[in-house]
Amino acid sequence: MPGLDGTGPNEMGPMTGRGMGYCCIPLSTCDEELTYLKKRVEVLSRQLKQNEEFISEILRTQEAL
Repeated sequence: MPGLDGTGPNEMGPMTGRGMGYCCIPLSTCDEELTYLKKRVEVLSRQLKQNEEFISEILRTQEAL
């Protein structure tokens, strides 16, 4: 898993790769869990923004037809 941060390949989430690495991260403290969750929020926020931009592009394309 690139970065060992639980985001999986291309930040697509755990267990989305070829099964060649670790699919989970053992979190032993609240600080580690909080850090992990903050990273996930960042990743998911980026993915949401990309999806919103993609939807906007589709709608612009449909309006042009």
